[in-house]
Amino acid sequence: MPPRTVSIGHGLQWIMSGWAFFKRNPVGWSTLTGLLLAIWVLLLSIPMLGPLLFNLLFPVFFAGLMLGCRAMEQGGKLEFGHLFAGFRENASALVSVGGVYLLGMLIVLAIVSSSGTLPRLPDKPTPEDVTALQNELKNMKGGILAGLLILLPVLMLTWFAPLLIVFRRMSVLPALKASLTACVRNAGAFVLYGLLIFLLWLAATLPMAAAARNALSDILTIVALVVVLSVIFGSIYASYMDIFERPGNDSPKPSPN
Repeated sequence: MPPRTVSIGHGLQWIMSGWAFFKRNPVGWSTLTGLLLAIWVLLLSIPMLGPLLFNLLFPVFFAGLMLGCRAMEQGGKLEFGHLFAGFRENASALVSVGGVYLLGMLIVLAIVSSSGTLPRLPDKPTPEDVTALQNELKNMKGGILAGLLILLPVLMLTWFAPLLIVFRRMSVLPALKASLTACVRNAGAFVLYGLLIFLLWLAATLPMAAAARNALSDILTIVALVVVLSVIFGSIYASYMDIFERPGNDSPKPSPN
C-alpha cells in the first residue's frame, strides 16, 4: 500500500509506542543499543575510514533492530542476534542507503565547514571562550542554514528506506522515493515528533551539561542516551507501521508477554 497521511498527533503516538517497546524488554534494548554505540565509538577511533564505514553499515544494523521490533510485535523476543540480522536481509541495498546518507552528510559538512570553523571549548570554558564560540556561530549562520536545507531531504530519503527494503523487498531507488513521499505527506506529524525527540535528547544530556560534571553525571548521561535511542528505534518502527502497513488509526504496540 502507498504511504498514507496521518494527523499531527501521531508524532506523539510514535514516541509512546517506542516507549512501549522499550518497557517490554529494557535490558535487551539497552544491551543492543549500548553495543551499537560501542561499535560507533570503536569505528570513530579509526582515522578517516572508521566514520565512513559506520555510516555505510548503520542502515544494516538499523534494519536488524527493526526486525527485532517486528519479532516483538508478533509476540516474539528481542534477541542479541537481531542487531546483526540485517546482514542477512539484502545487505547490499542497505549499504547503498548508507552510501546515500554518507554522500549527503559529506555535502552538508562541506557546506558548513566552508563558512568557518568552530573553536573547541575546553572542559571548563571561560566567558571569553563562550563569546568566541557565539561570534563564530553568527559568522557561520548562512552555512549552517544551507547545510540544514540539504540535511532535511537526506534524512527524509533515508528515514524509511531500510524498513522498505527489509519488509517490502523494495530496491534502493523506489525505497528512497517512497520514504521521501511519506515524510513529505506527514510533515506535521514529523515536526511534532522531531520536537519531542529534541526535548528527550536535551533532557538526557542535562547531567553532562551540569556545572559540577563528574564521572557519575557522565554515566547518567550515557544511560539516559541509551534509553532515548532505544525509544527512538521503536518509534521509527511504529511510524513505519502507521504510515505504510496499518489502515487503522492506531500506532503499533508490542504484544504483551
